[in-house]
Amino acid sequence: MNWTLRRNVLYTGVVAVVALLVARLFYMQVIQVADYRRVATDNRVRIVPLLAPRGVVYDRNKVALINNRPSFAISVLPTEFHGEQARAHLATALQLPEDELKRRLAKRGSLPFEPIGVQIDADFRTVCRLQESLDQFPGVVVGTESVREYPGAGWGGHVLGYVREASPEDQSRMDRIGRPLRGLVGAIGLEKRYDDLVRGVDGVRHWEVNALGQLVGPMPGYPDVSPIPGNDMMLALDNDLQRLADSLLSSYDAGTVAAMDVRTGEVLCLVTRPGYDANAFSGTLSSLEWSSLRDDPLKPLLNRAAKGLYPPGSTAKLLTAGAALEAGIVGTSDRFGGCGGGYRFGNRVFGCWKPSGHGSLDMFGGIEQSCDVYFYQLGLKVGIDTWSQSVKACGFGRATGIDLPGEVDGLVPSTQYYDRRFGAKKWSRGLMLNLAIGQGEFLVTPIQLLQYYAALANNGVAMKPHLLMATRAPQRSWENVTPEVAFKLPYSQSTLWILREAARLVVYGGHGTAGGIKDDSVRMAGKTGTAQNPHGNDHSWFVGYAPSEAPRIAVVALVENAGHGSVVAAPICLQIARRYLVGPPVEKPKPGLAQTPP
Repeated sequence: MNWTLRRNVLYTGVVAVVALLVARLFYMQVIQVADYRRVATDNRVRIVPLLAPRGVVYDRNKVALINNRPSFAISVLPTEFHGEQARAHLATALQLPEDELKRRLAKRGSLPFEPIGVQIDADFRTVCRLQESLDQFPGVVVGTESVREYPGAGWGGHVLGYVREASPEDQSRMDRIGRPLRGLVGAIGLEKRYDDLVRGVDGVRHWEVNALGQLVGPMPGYPDVSPIPGNDMMLALDNDLQRLADSLLSSYDAGTVAAMDVRTGEVLCLVTRPGYDANAFSGTLSSLEWSSLRDDPLKPLLNRAAKGLYPPGSTAKLLTAGAALEAGIVGTSDRFGGCGGGYRFGNRVFGCWKPSGHGSLDMFGGIEQSCDVYFYQLGLKVGIDTWSQSVKACGFGRATGIDLPGEVDGLVPSTQYYDRRFGAKKWSRGLMLNLAIGQGEFLVTPIQLLQYYAALANNGVAMKPHLLMATRAPQRSWENVTPEVAFKLPYSQSTLWILREAARLVVYGGHGTAGGIKDDSVRMAGKTGTAQNPHGNDHSWFVGYAPSEAPRIAVVALVENAGHGSVVAAPICLQIARRYLVGPPVEKPKPGLAQTPP
């Protein structure tokens, strides 16, 4: 190939390459300029969430139970916070173990410039100490954010719950339904059950960042999107009743008290002891503090009202009587062998709570005096399967549906249950003796027992227990929650009358086990229970309703290891009912003080 030809080929190649470059530049700088401008802008923009205020939660009298308050928050920027010395220095300033600070720093996000929260609700002294010497803490940022404020009493955690940081799983779930989540979510209790209701919708703020990912300031041309606050909630709870119930339980290690309106299912109070201060979770709970709560043998994290399982003791005798009456096995005037303090079945004697015995009793007397021997004999006549079917139809063995997460079902034994446990025909029908008096494998929650007695008081109609009474969207009026019928008791009107009259005699009969709570201003009816406990002293039960002739409120009290229900639990229920129906006691003026005329 001669020189001229080679030169022409070279020139042609150069021209082709230049033409391709020019074409590519034209395509990128003219045709695709809008796309590249958008990408470049996006690289300069960081979206910062504006967290929506969670809704305020009120009691039935519009007393705020959960509110929001501003607090100091301390964060670190990973791009500027480096080294073990910096970590040790900050741990000393925050008065935290270094291992604890290291654990919190490990929660870093996917982007290096995203701040990592290390202390929420920091005290003012700590904030001042950091602000005075921020040059010694590179990468440490002091800001403000909203935290939840709960009642200081221990009942708040079990009922109201608390919030926690949203996990990646929470964020992914909300992203899938088009509601980006970057803040806090309900962890337990009503905060969890109604999280979508009270959380609201987060807004966004657009910030300009430099090449190092550092925030420069608001991004021009990108307007903020304001957050939408969450809905407010009004609960059926009465804060005054809550405080009273909490104080009545304060003398005991463990127990629970709950009350509901028999006509609507509105839960008027629900207190479990021991409890814990939900405000501890508004800050940054240390692993040591969490372990202390989790490992406490008294189980302060357990909501005993909805998650605690107990033998109901003699409070279940009305269940046995109701099953017998509906099956036509006995009438109210039928009597069995007299109670001499015990009942022999096979080679074993089953004792009565009264060693001297009750003599011969009819059904009214058996319930009024809570005679175990009467119910041993009645239970054998009823049989396990008839008893089990009736008890299940009364709402036991399944959750009530109360609007608290984690409610348990309880246990109502049957032939199938015992066949699975012991083998077919390898168990004795003598197991029915314990079931008839609320012992053995029969386990209930206090809320289930409350619902049953409330249904007796409500002419056999069992309402679904609920804590939420009304909701209010921002700048809207309150909308009430409609009460729901859960089921109807499997009893005829005559059976309902008999059981209600027997419950009245427990308090107002001549030999009633709860005669000590006679109070004509309340006129309570109900049933005591003293449930055997293999792990300690007997549990004290009472459940009832008032006024007996026109019931409005049902109350249950369970006090663990406290002994007789007539001595401990019954007076607690009386005071709750009296406060609700009559009001707080009028304080008498002290002698010698001038009285203001009405």
